[in-house]
Amino acid sequence: MGYQKSSLHLATLSIALCVAFTPLYFQTPQLGAQPLYVSIKFPRTPVGSPRSSIGGATRSPISCLRSNSTLIVLSPQSNVITTVSAQPTFFWYIPKTPAKSAKFVVSDQQGQLVYQTTLTLKGIPGVVKLSLPKNVALDTGQEYDWKFGLTCNPDNESENIAVEGSLKRTGLTSAQRNQLAAAKQPLKKAEVYAKAGIWQETISILAQLRHDRPSDRNINAAWKELLESVELKEIANAPLVECCRADN
Repeated sequence: MGYQKSSLHLATLSIALCVAFTPLYFQTPQLGAQPLYVSIKFPRTPVGSPRSSIGGATRSPISCLRSNSTLIVLSPQSNVITTVSAQPTFFWYIPKTPAKSAKFVVSDQQGQLVYQTTLTLKGIPGVVKLSLPKNVALDTGQEYDWKFGLTCNPDNESENIAVEGSLKRTGLTSAQRNQLAAAKQPLKKAEVYAKAGIWQETISILAQLRHDRPSDRNINAAWKELLESVELKEIANAPLVECCRADN
């Protein structure tokens, strides 16, 4: 009997130890938790027009900038921003600058003005965003030109710096719409947009997540991965700045 009890005890202990050290392949659900297996790399595109104010756009005198950084648009290497939205959001990195305002212009391929506004800046370096207003609607399948410039000297245009590029509104395939419908978390939706080569929705989702949850390591890693995939590693750690107010 003693042997049977001892054997039973050892068997029970052995089972307990096996359970304790067996790896578990599930996670306890957490409110708002993001999956770790999301990879957000944007497809490589041909190099287009310069994305910074150095080397293609209006050159800046030293007085317009307060550091070695420069004005940069957050876009793919082609500098063509793709979107499915009629009122897309643009993102730029603004370095430390004495400029108090900036000018933003969107025009169609015939040179007709679509939208123009002046922004008031707060002088805080970082990534800023601006969305087109509700009364402006871009057409699907059409390409537009945009220009964003810092007004460093209102009396001398040559002392101002600017970046410019293109934007194209596109549509989704039925497969992409199904993938988005199946994606239950924002990071998964961003992954679908990235694989589809749609820039504006990809970066907008990540920027909003980064704004809402600045300490989330998964979100910060996804943001950094996206920018590094389009060769914008130098500004991957720049803060998001609530800096701009459109005057109209």
